[in-house]
Amino acid sequence: MTNETINLYVDDLRDCPDGYIVARNIQEAIHYMEKFKVHILSLDHDLGEDYDGNLLPTGYDLVKIHL
Repeated sequence: MTNETINLYVDDLRDCPDGYIVARNIQEAIHYMEKFKVHILSLDHDLGEDYDGNLLPTGYDLVKIHL
């Protein structure tokens, strides 16, 4: 982990606001959280479905796993 601090925006569809780095899924979010210190974490609850129509892990799942 570096000492660099980021604001992380986890959302599968919406445009990323200025001042944030976007993660489109939980795997990307975990990557950033392991590499950087996160100052602000913005989470979308519904992160879409896989190819079979199963719901993908949500922002809430990320919190339960990694915080």
